[in-house]
Amino acid sequence: MNGNDNDEQVQLELQLSLNEAIEESLKSHHNHLQLQESSQQEELAQSLQSLQQQQEETETSLAIALHESYSTRKKQKLNYEMNAYATDYTIDRSQGTKTGCWDCPACTLVNQPYTPQCHACHSNAPPHILTFAPIPALRYGLEIEILIPNGKTDGFTLLSIAQQLTSLGPEHVEFLGYSHTTSTSWKIVTDSSIEANNGIDRDLCFELVSPILQGDGPQGLGQLRNIMDNVRKIGIETNASCGFHVHVDAEQNGTSTIATLRPLKSISQCFVSVENAFDLLASNHAQTHRKTNQNTFCQSNRMAFRQLSNRQRWNQISSCTNKNQLVQMMNPHKDRYRKLNLTNIVKRNRPSTCEFRHHGGIIYLQEAEAWVRLILAFCHHAGTMYEKAETCCLLHERASVKEEVRALFDLVGCQGLEQVFTVDRQLFKEEGMRNEWSCKVCKRGFGNSRSLSQHCVAVGHTMH
Repeated sequence: MNGNDNDEQVQLELQLSLNEAIEESLKSHHNHLQLQESSQQEELAQSLQSLQQQQEETETSLAIALHESYSTRKKQKLNYEMNAYATDYTIDRSQGTKTGCWDCPACTLVNQPYTPQCHACHSNAPPHILTFAPIPALRYGLEIEILIPNGKTDGFTLLSIAQQLTSLGPEHVEFLGYSHTTSTSWKIVTDSSIEANNGIDRDLCFELVSPILQGDGPQGLGQLRNIMDNVRKIGIETNASCGFHVHVDAEQNGTSTIATLRPLKSISQCFVSVENAFDLLASNHAQTHRKTNQNTFCQSNRMAFRQLSNRQRWNQISSCTNKNQLVQMMNPHKDRYRKLNLTNIVKRNRPSTCEFRHHGGIIYLQEAEAWVRLILAFCHHAGTMYEKAETCCLLHERASVKEEVRALFDLVGCQGLEQVFTVDRQLFKEEGMRNEWSCKVCKRGFGNSRSLSQHCVAVGHTMH
């Protein structure tokens, strides 16, 4: 083989090697492109899947948000409707207690608050209307202890308050300082027993005293409605030191049906028997200090009889032969700071009244009116209707508070009052349905006043 053939052979081998290298390079490039394309497709698929998942999550979130929004709007609408209904109901009841409770379905006459029958056609009130039994024909007077927060710093005076209340009308109000004189107008008097919330130099404290009232018309509870509406307009408050006192006429030479010894004894017997019931009705969660013997200015009448049982107290009151003896039993040493104060019936310089000092400060009209009606109905029925007072004790010694409440409303005989005090206030759900007599010294609790008295005598703890 010559040299030319060798050169050709070498070139051929070089060409083949080059072709193989080119082919391998092309294959490698092709595989790289395929791998890159596959990776891009996989990334694209993942991106599409992620986008689809995000879209699904967005749609789900949007659906949840729309559902929650709908539910929220539905709840808000329902809540608004309930609030509107409650507001309308409150306004209707509030306006009803002041301007008239119900329209007669028979003759369309607008009747006065709580009237059980139409004044024109004598149709019964609709069943959904709160009604009270007719108020007894007893004269009465009211003392409302209230305060105006920061009244002095705001420039109020008792004289300016009287003038402002008079301008609001229609009741005339005058400022007389500290006075026990009977007036034909409402009067503002000072009262040192009221404790200011923000200091005596800031709050304005006073007592609003009514003229002699009778019935539930313009000469009676109608005036209370006007006054309560007006004093709330000027911004009043009460606290633990405030009271709402009701005086019931017991003038011997007047027209009162409870002025003689017999009805006064019966009222005293019944009151001492159901004092726990009055404790509960006169108190709310902020006024529990007015129960039993816990308050200096309205002490327990039961405690005046110390260790006597309910029947012994009843019989002792029955044995009284004159008013002085009765007062000494109910208000020893003529102490007027008892829940039932009878000292005025033996004082020559004061109108003869039975004063009920039980109730705490009051700012709501219906609460005030219901309490006045309860006191008047109690005095009327206990004094003139309870025929067994001389011989039959109203309750047994260990009667529960619930039994006393039942006995009180059976005596009063008014379903409307029972509804206000027991149903509307959900009275029987409160923890106060038990006797809560406690020693002021050692704070030990007892089931009744007799046990407390025995304890105080035995260990030498004072009861006052």
